[in-house]
Amino acid sequence: MMASNMSENKLLNILPDMKHCHKGYAAYCSKTTKWQEMQKWTESAEFDSNVVGNLSKNLSANMDQQIRVLGIGSGEGILEIYQLRKLATKFPKISASVVEPSELITKYKDTVGRNPVADNITFEWHKQTFDEYLASVACHGSDKKYHFISVVHAVYFLGDPDVSIKKLYKLLEPGGIILLIVVTDHTGTGSIPLHQSGLKDDKITNNLINSSQVKATLEKLHIEYTQSTHTEIVDITDFMTNDDSEEGNFLLDFLTCTINFRKSAPDDVRDRVMCHFQQGSRIEKTDDGDAKISYNITSDILFVTRGDKAK
Repeated sequence: MMASNMSENKLLNILPDMKHCHKGYAAYCSKTTKWQEMQKWTESAEFDSNVVGNLSKNLSANMDQQIRVLGIGSGEGILEIYQLRKLATKFPKISASVVEPSELITKYKDTVGRNPVADNITFEWHKQTFDEYLASVACHGSDKKYHFISVVHAVYFLGDPDVSIKKLYKLLEPGGIILLIVVTDHTGTGSIPLHQSGLKDDKITNNLINSSQVKATLEKLHIEYTQSTHTEIVDITDFMTNDDSEEGNFLLDFLTCTINFRKSAPDDVRDRVMCHFQQGSRIEKTDDGDAKISYNITSDILFVTRGDKAK
C-alpha cells in the first residue's frame, strides 16, 4: 500500500493481540536491564524506607496481623517476588492476591510452586483484568482492602487514570501504600512522537499514559505522593541495524505499542520515530568488543500513602 493511502488506516494497537504482545514483551525482556535494575532497587534502602519501613510505621498497632498485598498486572512475578520476600522479613503473615489477565500468571504460579517465596506467604490467583477482578469482588459482596498494592508498568492497561487511580486508592487500607512505576513523558517510550501522527484510534491512546498524567490525577484527587526516578537501558541494535530482524521488529512493536510498525506506518511517521530512536540512543562497546545501540527509558517511581494510619 502506498504511504499516501496508509494515513487513511489506523496503526493497530498491540494490546488486544496478546500473542503478538507477548512476543514483543519477550523481545523486550531479552534486551533490557529493567529486571536486574529493579531487583537491585527492591533490595535498596529506598524500597526499605518508602515501602517496608513506612508500612511498618503506619501499621505498627497491627504488626502481628496478616497484611494483604495486591499485584496488578503482575506478569510472571519477576519483580513482585522480590517485593514479597522483602515484606516477609518484616511481617509475620502475608496474603498476596495476584491479578494478571494473560498466561504469564501460569509462569508466576509455577515459579512459586518450585521455589516458595517464603513460608509466611499465601497466594490467591486471579487470571482477570483489573476491572474483571473488581466486578468479581463486588459480585461476592467483598469489601476487601489491601495494605500494599504494586502497579509496576501496568497503569497503561487500566484505562483513564482519573478512573483507575481512584479505584486503586479505594482498595487501600488506611496507612497502606500503592507503588506506581510509570514511564515519564520526556524520555524513552513516553516521548516517542507516534501519538502526534493522528493514526491511532481512541483505544490506543491508553498506551500513552505517562507519569505526568498519573501525577496530575493524584494532585486532582488531593492524594499525596512522593517520588524518585529509575532508568533502564534497552539494546535496540537489532531493529536499528537490521530491518528484517524478527526479534528486533517485535521489540520495535512493543516500544511503539503497535503491530507491524515498520511495515504498517506511513513513511513520514516511520522516519520520524526511527529518527527519535537514533537521536535518543548511544553506541557502546560490549565485552566482546562489538558495538551496540543503547536507548534509555526513564520511569517515575511514585509512592502513594493513604492518609490515616491504621487504628
